[in-house]
Amino acid sequence: MNWQPELYYLPVGFGLAFFIALIIREKIMNMIAGADFVRPNFRGERIPLAAGVVFFISTATAVTPLFLLWTADLREKALLYLMAMAGAAFLGLMDDFWGSREASGLTGHFKALMRGRLTTGALKALGGGILALIIGAQLYPGDLWRIMDSALIIALSVNLVNLFDLRPGRAGKVFVLLYIILLPAALGGAEALMATMTLGALLAFLPADLKARAMMGDAGSNTLGMVIGLTAAAALEGNYRIGYLTALVIMHIITEKYSLTRIIADNFMLNYLDMLGREKEPER
Repeated sequence: MNWQPELYYLPVGFGLAFFIALIIREKIMNMIAGADFVRPNFRGERIPLAAGVVFFISTATAVTPLFLLWTADLREKALLYLMAMAGAAFLGLMDDFWGSREASGLTGHFKALMRGRLTTGALKALGGGILALIIGAQLYPGDLWRIMDSALIIALSVNLVNLFDLRPGRAGKVFVLLYIILLPAALGGAEALMATMTLGALLAFLPADLKARAMMGDAGSNTLGMVIGLTAAAALEGNYRIGYLTALVIMHIITEKYSLTRIIADNFMLNYLDMLGREKEPER
């Protein structure tokens, strides 16, 4: 195992992505607001939507100078991450721009599709599935089983983070938790580097999200979920891989039947973590 990237590149990559995101965050938000692509927050203030594009922009910018130092293997894996993040951000932007809330959840979107009505949610799921298969084939060429389970891990991870993006800061906190869980398995490879860069960009953006000054939107939550899914698919082995995939399936079954927000609100610890850094929402 090559530990050199962890000694030198992890803090450098984190710092670069963090400061780039910190510098461009307000500019991106102002650009979006200037185009009048806004939605009301819980206070009724119209704030920028899809500001989570900052994750891909910051990470891609931070990677560029490091390409001069990295080995061919690191560059190849970084390019795979950038392609995956760009695809996830694009699909998320499509849903942010054209999506409606007439259908919700994977079941709702596919029921609408069976009735002949294509929703952005169904198109995002289909496009995300194709993208996940391409990534799986790149990770494990010729290994059909690994390609399929990698695609499932990636697609479900993307959707999981998206499901949590219903309150300020919630999706970002889920990314941080999953990053901490996956980091030990990812250390020693490009997976840890790219996930850490994304973490840096997220932490620079998170204060604006927590204060409800901007919404990351599907463009942001999809990108975060893609990074987590790709990292898990590339780094996890054996029982850890099976356990992670099983947890994803169970979470999706639960969220199809019950309200995730209600589950969090009814649990003291989950509610405490959910409200950490957030302003209390006004009584309705």
